[in-house]
Amino acid sequence: MIDKEIPFELSDYVLEKYFRETGERQGWLPENNKAAVLAVSGGGDSIALLWLFKKFYNGKIFVVHVNHCIREDEADFDERFVADFAKSLGLTFFSRKIDVPSMALKGESLEAAARRLRIESICEATKNFFEKFSPCNIFLGHNRDDLAETVLFNILRGTGIRGSVGITESTEYNGLNFYRPLLGLRRGFLRDILHVRNIQWREDSTNEDVKYTRNFIRIKLLPLIERKINSSAIEHIAAFGEEMRKIRTREDERSRELLEMCRESTVPNLVLNRQILRSFTDEKRALIIREAGRMLELKTLSRKRCSELSNLIYKPSGFIFQWCRDMTVKSEKNKIIFEKKISERSINNNADQK
Repeated sequence: MIDKEIPFELSDYVLEKYFRETGERQGWLPENNKAAVLAVSGGGDSIALLWLFKKFYNGKIFVVHVNHCIREDEADFDERFVADFAKSLGLTFFSRKIDVPSMALKGESLEAAARRLRIESICEATKNFFEKFSPCNIFLGHNRDDLAETVLFNILRGTGIRGSVGITESTEYNGLNFYRPLLGLRRGFLRDILHVRNIQWREDSTNEDVKYTRNFIRIKLLPLIERKINSSAIEHIAAFGEEMRKIRTREDERSRELLEMCRESTVPNLVLNRQILRSFTDEKRALIIREAGRMLELKTLSRKRCSELSNLIYKPSGFIFQWCRDMTVKSEKNKIIFEKKISERSINNNADQK
């Protein structure tokens, strides 16, 4: 049935069609007895996500909220708001407080630390609490504007095909599947969904602080681009990210194939055949190097350092390359060995256990 007093493009009919088509394309519909864990901050995007799932999802729904302890009383209000809204919908609610400023790693920005700790907390809640009731998929509220902002941010920082994708529709982390059903919808459209139904949401005051790079891109840079260059810039940038996603998928498949062609072992270290590596072009060696890094869950090398390692592998002389603090790449006879350094802390811990 089509809503009578709500614009057609915001009607339940249109939204259910989008919901079903997105779920089938991303692979989380039909439900297949899996519960939906929704990460809800209280903002317009995540509240719209929650409303859509409550309206159109037939499986179990759990709500998880992470309080970052950054905005003090405001963050506590957000937590209570989400808890009350979940309760009004009859849904199970779980929250966790994490002190992001004190838990950030050395050299890690507050933004990056908040994202990392939020995902870790959601995984922890899902595995330790929600999956006791049912196998779960996790859903995040990133929208089309977020996609465009991330693509542009990555390009400006310096990226290749992988970063040009921006935000993927789905990903696997810590054994759990994450999905982003709202990537096809604009930020303003999501708030319109709520507005016409008199559903409230909360705005994070830090989202207006342009000292944060992403906020600057959203508030200052993209509006300027829309005014001066192209009024449809956000849509074009998002569409570019989607096109790059297809290319990245093909590149990932090729990278795995190339790595397997020169991989000799993975235990205790990843060992590659140097002779085969040297027979490849620079481009293929770069693909293999990046794939090895992903396999070992290492920090991504910059384009310059990846090129340096590729050149070292190609030259006949021996070398030792420091990938990061705990990982070196070295040549040994006709092999390239990725060797993890055992930290003093690990040695001490092992000694204590004995």
